[in-house]
Amino acid sequence: MRITKIRAEVVHASIYSNYVFVIAETDEGVLGFGDATLDGLEFEVVAAVNNLGGKLVGRDVLEDDCTVSGDGGGLITAAAASGIDIAMWDLKGKALNVPIYKLLGGAKRKAIPVYASFNRAIRDRTPEGFGAFARELVAQGNKALKCHPFDGVSWRTPLADQKRLVDAGCARFIAMREAAGDEIAIGADAHWRFDLKTALYVADKLRPYNPFWLETPIPEKKPELLRKFREESGMLVAGGEMQTGAQALLPLLEAQCLDVYMPDIRYVGGITGIMQVNALLETYDVLISPHNMCSVITCAASLHAAAVMRNFMHLEYHPAEAPWLREFSDRYWDVDNGTFAVPEGPGLGVNLNLDMLKEHPYEKAKPVRLNMLGA
Repeated sequence: MRITKIRAEVVHASIYSNYVFVIAETDEGVLGFGDATLDGLEFEVVAAVNNLGGKLVGRDVLEDDCTVSGDGGGLITAAAASGIDIAMWDLKGKALNVPIYKLLGGAKRKAIPVYASFNRAIRDRTPEGFGAFARELVAQGNKALKCHPFDGVSWRTPLADQKRLVDAGCARFIAMREAAGDEIAIGADAHWRFDLKTALYVADKLRPYNPFWLETPIPEKKPELLRKFREESGMLVAGGEMQTGAQALLPLLEAQCLDVYMPDIRYVGGITGIMQVNALLETYDVLISPHNMCSVITCAASLHAAAVMRNFMHLEYHPAEAPWLREFSDRYWDVDNGTFAVPEGPGLGVNLNLDMLKEHPYEKAKPVRLNMLGA
């Protein structure tokens, strides 16, 4: 099965984003799908996919080396290379008529624990709105949730407003805990917004309400401060979602500043890259909880990888931002008792509806509000 073309298609996903799907075509008519989404840089990623993908045309999916490298090219090249890698794994699985997790060594688990992470999907951002949305998600079968409550907070925030905005974020989290009850795991994502003093203040405010972690409280370019926060706060600290591979994560591991690492399969080199990252994390005996906020293709690829990981914690997913997202593919995940099932079909076990994609061409996304940064 030889590759005849690799292309990218930009698809309108919601008012806030567009997806960049990678489509690998073969001489046998079999298609492989990947995801190279990078918000705001869609057409730069398309150009990178065309450049990297052209190098694979003519190669045999099973007999030849079909890997591409995103090293040294920043996030744009990393996203393109990762999307192509996912598409290559999809083709390999389809060529052999097996799901990808079997090519990775076989599943250690078929039901993958997930948590519902919401930011763009919620409209009422009052504490009452956060509480109501938490109740709704629990009623749907979710056992774990994550919020992004610190609207307006950043290092640029005037000091006169900082405490008020931080306290408002804490109130949103507390409202979720009170609405969902003590049996539901709830985490908070700070999106690199705090200095050390503010992060410790937030930890003191939230600790009585038992967050499962505080994610990215301090920029990761300051690992010494992250480690100090981890040591002094007594909280699980998570991060690493924007790193582009094992080499980029190594300084954080050496600094021992995170408890849980969140590599994104779209940036770390696809399935090949995330398994390399996981091998490194296993060596350091730390947990992995992959960042996963994008399409069904990203979700499927992450599920296959999660199925074989020894040090796996849980997988992020985002409630659909727009109703038509369910129509982009021949399957979509709904939570079942806090889990997603690993796909059993060949390759990813998910196929895109190309006709449906054409009905939602690129639209310029609305400016992302400050509270949306990092999503």
